[in-house]
Amino acid sequence: MAPPSICAHVLGPVRVHLVGGADLTPSGPLQRRLLALLLLRRGSTLGVDAAVEVLWPGVLPDDPAAALQNHVARLRKLLPDDAVQSVGSSYRLDVERFLVDADRLTDLLTADATTVVDDLRMLLDDWHGPAYSDLDHVDEALAEAGRLDELRLRAQEVIAEARLTTGDLDGLVADLTRLVESQPLRERPRALLMDALVALGRHVEALRTYDDFRRLLADELGIEPSAVLSAHHAALLAGSDARTPRESTARLPTPATTLIGRTELVGRLIEHLEIGRLVSLVGPGGVGKTRLLIELGHHLVEQRPERPVVWCELAHADDASLGDVVAAALGIDGRPGVPMPERMAAVIGDDELVLLLDNCEHVVQPAAETVDALLRRCPNLRVAATTRERLRLPGERLCPVPPLPAADTHSPAVRLFVERAAAVAPDFDPDPDQLGTITEIVHRLDGLPLAIELAAARLHGLELSELAAGLDHRFELLSTGYRTSDRHGSLAAAVSWSFDSLAPDLRRCFSSLSVFARSFTARDVAAVCGLAPAEVSDLLAALVEQSLLQRAGGGRYSMLETLRAYGSDQLRVSDADQSVRERHARWMVEWIEEADRDLALPGRPVLDEIDDAIPELRSALLWLIDHGLFDHAGRLAVALVNYGFLRLRPDVLGWAELVLDRGAARPTSLVPSLLAASSYAAWMGGDVERSAELVDRALVAEREAGLDPVARVRIVRGNVDLFAGRLDAAARWYLEAIDAAGRDPAERLFARSTLLLAWGYAG
Repeated sequence: MAPPSICAHVLGPVRVHLVGGADLTPSGPLQRRLLALLLLRRGSTLGVDAAVEVLWPGVLPDDPAAALQNHVARLRKLLPDDAVQSVGSSYRLDVERFLVDADRLTDLLTADATTVVDDLRMLLDDWHGPAYSDLDHVDEALAEAGRLDELRLRAQEVIAEARLTTGDLDGLVADLTRLVESQPLRERPRALLMDALVALGRHVEALRTYDDFRRLLADELGIEPSAVLSAHHAALLAGSDARTPRESTARLPTPATTLIGRTELVGRLIEHLEIGRLVSLVGPGGVGKTRLLIELGHHLVEQRPERPVVWCELAHADDASLGDVVAAALGIDGRPGVPMPERMAAVIGDDELVLLLDNCEHVVQPAAETVDALLRRCPNLRVAATTRERLRLPGERLCPVPPLPAADTHSPAVRLFVERAAAVAPDFDPDPDQLGTITEIVHRLDGLPLAIELAAARLHGLELSELAAGLDHRFELLSTGYRTSDRHGSLAAAVSWSFDSLAPDLRRCFSSLSVFARSFTARDVAAVCGLAPAEVSDLLAALVEQSLLQRAGGGRYSMLETLRAYGSDQLRVSDADQSVRERHARWMVEWIEEADRDLALPGRPVLDEIDDAIPELRSALLWLIDHGLFDHAGRLAVALVNYGFLRLRPDVLGWAELVLDRGAARPTSLVPSLLAASSYAAWMGGDVERSAELVDRALVAEREAGLDPVARVRIVRGNVDLFAGRLDAAARWYLEAIDAAGRDPAERLFARSTLLLAWGYAG
């Protein structure tokens, strides 16, 4: 493969030039915008409609397609031959020929900091203005620009930390001061500034920096600095010059709000974990078990920073996937033929580790079996879990999580309401009568923290009396013992009241979002709701404002589990249920096909993204099969072949056989690829004979249907010969696979890699 020949700069206004040579940047604004859009979509195709919408967001030309072709032709004249390729009626860049500064930034931040400081400096020095500034009206570009801005900040922190390490202190305080001023609520620049001041002997200023930060966090967010920074401050007060330590784990969520009324319970949990090795936090939904588990994790990290504390969210796991979800949180990969609990236990061994499992109730049996297997074989492992039902294991110590006391105006439930209300209504300062009303509200909400927070958030647009009246109306149902569902209990009334207050379009959007099993982007929402990106942005902003969605970072949004369940109930009884689920299933097919194409490209953690999406992809597959959409189900299964091979996931590869079994009466052109995937699964399971039989069937199906040669079929056939010792035959199949792969980078990469393996064995 030839090295890249074109340098592309998107960190600011788009610019391109030959490596070490002439500037190729288009002079016309539309060509620059088109080039920026192609760079933004690098690795995927750009359709005519999408390009026209970006190039002419207002008045369209008389013939948009012809006008687009004209600008593409002009752009092609500027760039080297075939840099802009046609794929059907769409366009894409030949990514192998481009060296993009945004990808370079990502690569540098994953390397050893001490070796890349100079490169990072050069990259930041060359960054002028917002990333993708030519596309400042495009949501997708704005989201990517936000991600790159975060990387820019991380790069500045990496440079500063490297300078501290090497003693390059000249001008460092001034540089960090400017960074702190531009990001006043970001903790890492403050910590680095404290370190720089200490290194220069300016201890008083370092202490003042901490105090200023603590006051700012209290005023703006109502929170305290992290335990790590607070410990460093205490060390400075004691006369130590130690540097600010790094967090021992990046897996533990950082809460955005303070925990109220749970100090004694946190202490009890710590005692339980010191005495025993398994603690279960038991209580109803919405009582605050997850928030309490997060707080426990941070206390454990503060007590013993050297001991890993691993967070594992099980809300999206099912009985079949639970072991894989836990292993993914632990960073442990699977091995063919080795049960996942056995594999995890072997990796953990005698290491000290605390595993925090959140939301076990819907997978309580496999969760209990997994925890039991790990505790029996890993003597220094400790587990804390949240669940509505105890795990029923030997040595399990139960810690019931009760609702917050709500008996009077000084109770924790009232304090929680007042603090959360002040966050949305800064002038909120209740008088004694209002405190009495709040006491009644939190009492009627059973002291459940989630219900209280939802109610307090409504003070952004309602008076306290209006809030009380609304809750009174809803809780008439509960006072007679009626429950909307066993799962929600009294929490359902608060959620229902929030839902009923939404405009019809927001209700439809909120219910539709319940089909997502994980966090989602605006692009995902547009596909599932069948809306334009501009409409989606407004709806998401409104739902965030209503506290029914949370921003999850990186342009993603998330929904609380209880809210998701409520939305799912609403969707199920609506006329839109099947259409929304069909759009979701079809979108997951498109998403995984795009992810599969990006596997061979740098700069995107595609495998990690697919890991997170597996439960959702499985739901989409089953929906497609159940509704007879076998072509789409087949496309989804085929798009997961490369992932299943790289992650050693015979279970995922086995989805292909499920499609073949259920859709046997509806053969498609995908049959050879589906048989190849099934062959992979058999091969990973050690059944080489079955693997050979399936891949031979794939070749027959391909020939009988008159299809073009399929690369992955030949790769699998070559693997069968390779492991049978027929090296020359294997090499011939791999060469055929390379030819069949065409311009597909992932298929060509797999074919070439296996060919090299065969040649290596042959000597």
